[in-house]
Amino acid sequence: MSCERMRPLLVRLADGALPQPRRYFVARHAAHCSQCAARLDELCAIRTMLRTKLPTHRAPPGLASRIVAALPRETPPAPSRPWFRIPAFGIASSGMFGALAGIALTLVLLHDGGRDDPTLRNLIGGHVRSLMAEHLMDVATSDRHTVKPWLSARLDVSPPVRDLADVGFPLLGGRLEYVDGHKGAAVVYRRAQHIINLFAWADAGPNTGFREQAQQGFNVVSWRAGGIAYHAVSDVNSDELAAFARLVGGT
Repeated sequence: MSCERMRPLLVRLADGALPQPRRYFVARHAAHCSQCAARLDELCAIRTMLRTKLPTHRAPPGLASRIVAALPRETPPAPSRPWFRIPAFGIASSGMFGALAGIALTLVLLHDGGRDDPTLRNLIGGHVRSLMAEHLMDVATSDRHTVKPWLSARLDVSPPVRDLADVGFPLLGGRLEYVDGHKGAAVVYRRAQHIINLFAWADAGPNTGFREQAQQGFNVVSWRAGGIAYHAVSDVNSDELAAFARLVGGT
């Protein structure tokens, strides 16, 4: 595919709006084309700047209810009057009601959508970079007895490396990672045509249950157990990723 045709797809990739399998092919093109890679970096930088620099405003409590209360009540037309003689004011006020209610709802949704989780963003960024830069694995093997000691020798954490091929999650290998200020491991699995990155780093906090999140078309399942924080990231559907997390977590 030419770079000219690739440009609009790069925008959708940076916005997380590009579905598989096109996302994979666009990412591979960018990994081998310096011009498109530079454009993608520029788009991601702009997107990050807009998220972090632009101010967000909280909608005042009860805004929607106050708008509705301030609107004049409509008087329904008499049943005997034909539809073509309904006063224009009734139509206009109905349209105004919908517009103002829509504005109120949009303000609330913008406020809710404005909450940004840097850890979640960085996890997804690490997952995407591993696919784009062709640095998916430092040690590429399905032998867990090779992957686990390789990671343990280089980190202060020894994450579990399970052989899950018999349940549809074959092990591909592992690599060293640095995500959200944490030096840790990324154990790599596959589900059909989807890659699953299992990020793990030392965390002395208490054990926690599984927490499912989604952003930019990716699903993330996080939990903490035995002094290790785990984050499974993939574009596989949420049910399959949750099942994978429970297999790794041993529940």
